Amino acid sequence: MNLNERKLNQTEQTIHEKLAPLLKENPTLKIAKAAVICDVSPSKISKYVKKLGFESFKQYRLHFSGQVILQERANQSDEIARMQHFLENFDEELVNQFLTYFSKYEKIVLYGLGPTFILLEYFAYKLNFLTEKKFFVTQEENFTERVADNNTLLIIFSVTGAFSKFDTIYHNVNNQGGSVLLVLEEYNTDVYEEIDNIIYLTKSAQNQDLLPYEKTRSIFLIYIEEIVSRLMNEGLYQMNEN
Repeated sequence: MNLNERKLNQTEQTIHEKLAPLLKENPTLKIAKAAVICDVSPSKISKYVKKLGFESFKQYRLHFSGQVILQERANQSDEIARMQHFLENFDEELVNQFLTYFSKYEKIVLYGLGPTFILLEYFAYKLNFLTEKKFFVTQEENFTERVADNNTLLIIFSVTGAFSKFDTIYHNVNNQGGSVLLVLEEYNTDVYEEIDNIIYLTKSAQNQDLLPYEKTRSIFLIYIEEIVSRLMNEGLYQMNEN
């Protein structure tokens, strides 16, 4: 390995000084635990590892624990490999884009169907402790007709973008002066053409044999936690004392 520690910034140097010796004692250390130890996000650990010259945290861990670096197992599931790729290449700009829209509005409507709706209830629960904004979570198309105004941002979360065309809920918000943001996990450009603001979390797709409700929401959960972590760490919003 041709490691270049001179490329590391001060934060990355601190991570290196903590983790390199620790791995000799704990060669099975997980990336999530490493992030906690270093008080940074898992994506920060992944970026540091790649900057140092490794392909993955697993390869980094093997090197500093004195083990032989082996090729990744060929029988690793496609979904685990997809998740691992997402983590190791996580783009902080995805969080920046979300917060840019989010910060402009006082009323937020989170819309999702099936398992996504359940996940968004969890998201709203966490956000309620971080900001005084008003939050609504719904899977009913006509709900926004009752609450939307020109200070409303409708955020639609969808794995595929194909399960619903979002016509009614989009027009309810748009006709009352609000804005719409679509957050898609899979890279699908064949979605509702009137929505201008779209965030694509990946350029991959889950098993196409699965129906939308059968697909995982793991990447959504990681993305949501990164948004919450950014709000907490940077203090962009005052804690809600209520």
